[in-house]
Amino acid sequence: MNNKIIQNLRSFSSLVWELSKAGTLIVLIIVLVFLLLGDGSGPYVRSVVLNVGELVSIISSEAIIGIALVLLAWFMIPKINK
Repeated sequence: MNNKIIQNLRSFSSLVWELSKAGTLIVLIIVLVFLLLGDGSGPYVRSVVLNVGELVSIISSEAIIGIALVLLAWFMIPKINK
């Protein structure tokens, strides 16, 4: 029973991770389209770029350092345990 729950949690975690990667890739492609086409890229692309710019301006340098430390720990802990 416990094994099945853990397997389902791992499967769900993998699904969420893949969806996050796909969403990030979509946003990056939209930003690339804006960089290539400029203001002629359309209202949707401009709104996405404006929202990304607003998000970047809201995030403080302390938050960026915190996120970097969490990511570093996330990738280093499995290597230490091996």
